Amino acid sequence: MRLLHARLAQAAAPDRRDRVELIGIDYHWPNLGLAQGFDHVFGHNPLRLRWFYEATHVGDTVAIPPQRMFSPLYPSYHSEFADLLGLRFIATGVPIEQIDSSLKGGDLKLIARTGDAYVYENPRALPRVMLLTDWRLADFEEMLRSGWPAVDARRTVLLTKAPVGFPRSAGDGPPGSARLLRYTNTEVTVEADAPDGGILLLNDVWQPWWRAEVDGAAAEIMKADVIFRAVVVPRGRHVIRFTFHPFTGALAELADKVRQW
Repeated sequence: MRLLHARLAQAAAPDRRDRVELIGIDYHWPNLGLAQGFDHVFGHNPLRLRWFYEATHVGDTVAIPPQRMFSPLYPSYHSEFADLLGLRFIATGVPIEQIDSSLKGGDLKLIARTGDAYVYENPRALPRVMLLTDWRLADFEEMLRSGWPAVDARRTVLLTKAPVGFPRSAGDGPPGSARLLRYTNTEVTVEADAPDGGILLLNDVWQPWWRAEVDGAAAEIMKADVIFRAVVVPRGRHVIRFTFHPFTGALAELADKVRQW
């Protein structure tokens, strides 16, 4: 734990909130992030979202190496999807090649061998928030079956529909930036500088009970890159605020079901 805390602190940046995997060490390890204050990709969670499971194929515990499954969308620790998750460090109870046999030399960096685990670093992990100016339409259901297309996730965000307010796939606009101002379980606030407008990508799992505002005005949260969140940002500097509303969200869904009955 001390090693991971130190490494996460060294990698810290205004746009980053790197994730960790603790795999095949012991039953209680995957949930240590809850007490230790870092973001773990998996863990014992009976409330796992269906679309997260469809993207990863990992069940509600990863206490032993065979429980760490891979999927077409997330086929390896060396993949676009692992990078999008911001997966920076992986601690395993066995050499990682015994969990992910597709890895080649240099894909990950072994940074420590402690009494409990082998600890690896993924140097390609992407920031938690990104300001992108290129978007493309994609069939997410097909991606779940066949995997990530030939698209660079560092430059292009994939969407299921054209974004209102940014009706072009630019790619040649001036670069922008984003940084986290506040991050809690129920609120994420981001400052984005978008010289030519763009799409703010928040690499947290999409869920319909989240709401977004841009400078205090309601904004649509689009599902992006299969399971993440994106918001259109106009030209200039803006503050984007995501807030979680489980009670109003659940009541709205219940009301819809009653009307359908």
